[in-house]
Amino acid sequence: MSILVTIEHDIQELDQILIALAEKPFKEVAGLITKLRGHGERAIIAAQTPGQEPITKDPGPSTDPAPAPQPN
Repeated sequence: MSILVTIEHDIQELDQILIALAEKPFKEVAGLITKLRGHGERAIIAAQTPGQEPITKDPGPSTDPAPAPQPN
């Protein structure tokens, strides 16, 4: 069973979450980072498009490649 939880964060908070995730091994958080990145990108596009409703349903995994791991 899957439970969908919706939370709201501003761009700075989302950046802080991504920075915190970057401290974990990339293979453990790659999917989550990609999903958060996709949500952020869609929110920015929706905010820039007049009359566009924000996306509230998860459209699935992004087709964009995951960001490259950062060296430690």
